[in-house]
Amino acid sequence: MKLDQRRILRPFLPDSRGAAIVEFALLAPVLIAILLGILGYGQYFLLAHSAQQLANDSARATIAGMNAAERATLANATMARELARLPEIRPGTASLSVDEAPPMVTVRVRVDASGIALFGVKLLPMPDPLIERSAVIQQGGVL
Repeated sequence: MKLDQRRILRPFLPDSRGAAIVEFALLAPVLIAILLGILGYGQYFLLAHSAQQLANDSARATIAGMNAAERATLANATMARELARLPEIRPGTASLSVDEAPPMVTVRVRVDASGIALFGVKLLPMPDPLIERSAVIQQGGVL
């Protein structure tokens, strides 16, 4: 009689087979979203830092310029040289502008990151793919 009861009650006894796969199926989307968020925001912070460094270096280069045209040329040449060393910024996605309000020179760098795959993932709210950074420096010899 005892064996008969076990056979009848077996479907109702705790069975943990398959529990791990069910738990993984429930948690996998959350883990994937967290991973994509880490990668996406990490890429954004890398691009934002690189854009700020481009602006800083280009602004520093303008100190040697004697007039507005020469300062703009120096800033553009510095940006072109620095972009060759930055693999994270694709060619043609960065632009630079130089504005002067004596005695200050403002260099603005704009990087368009919309072509990067992680910015196209719509699972998470991502920052604006258009990254703008600026640096201001005082013209040399002017007080």
